[in-house]
Amino acid sequence: MLDLGTREDYHAKIGHWVFWEEDCPLCDRKNNKARIIWEGKHWYVIHNKYPYSGNEKHLMAVPYKHVKYSRELNGEEFSELEEVQKFMKDFYGDEQYFSATRESMGNRSIEHVHMHFVPWKLQWKFLRCMLENQGFPIKAEVEIKK
Repeated sequence: MLDLGTREDYHAKIGHWVFWEEDCPLCDRKNNKARIIWEGKHWYVIHNKYPYSGNEKHLMAVPYKHVKYSRELNGEEFSELEEVQKFMKDFYGDEQYFSATRESMGNRSIEHVHMHFVPWKLQWKFLRCMLENQGFPIKAEVEIKK
């Protein structure tokens, strides 16, 4: 079993919200090697060190090239995302999962584009709480139909 921390551990450890290129933890594959479970030519898949809700199946797809925005990826790098998606389908099997791409978004994350894959059905109230906790202003009240 992986030794996974919590999101609170993560924020306490870094003491700030942004990693720049010179201290980017996603570029440091050597120290992440034990958590990497798939490697392609342009991307790798890794267990998130500080997973949402402590879920050890929370994975991230990360391009080797340090870029802030997905628009900076070239066609070959985008093309390999098909292989990443095939890996995720095999990894999760019949289990439901959702994905989200994280980009720099005004200095609210690691300055390295990456994709999160989390096993479960995403619920609006969780997404709203997660976004609010990361500094995104959500003002509209939304009625959730059951």
